[in-house]
Amino acid sequence: MDNPDIAPLNTRAAKEKAERLIADGAKHATVLLDGRGVKVAKYPNGNFVGPTIIDNVKPGMACYDEEIFGPVMVIVRVDTFEEGLAIVNNNQWGNGTSIFTSNGHTARKF
Repeated sequence: MDNPDIAPLNTRAAKEKAERLIADGAKHATVLLDGRGVKVAKYPNGNFVGPTIIDNVKPGMACYDEEIFGPVMVIVRVDTFEEGLAIVNNNQWGNGTSIFTSNGHTARKF
């Protein structure tokens, strides 16, 4: 990768934390897209983490419970709206939440 579209993380520690949380996801969930180990030719010492998607995450996993300040999407699947809302409301961070549904009423309620 020579011309990154995603900026590097602001510190080496932030990169290490993001990669540690992605590794946690790999142990306990399903990593669909892994952004660890990204190298940018012009910035070999940059703090780059590539886009990452972790699926089947549950509360209690470090990759869910800790904030990941990087291009990481964590997917938590639920069976009911109420279950999803309870998970969101019990998370201390709440930086980013989305709902994917084909039910317009549920989307508006969310």
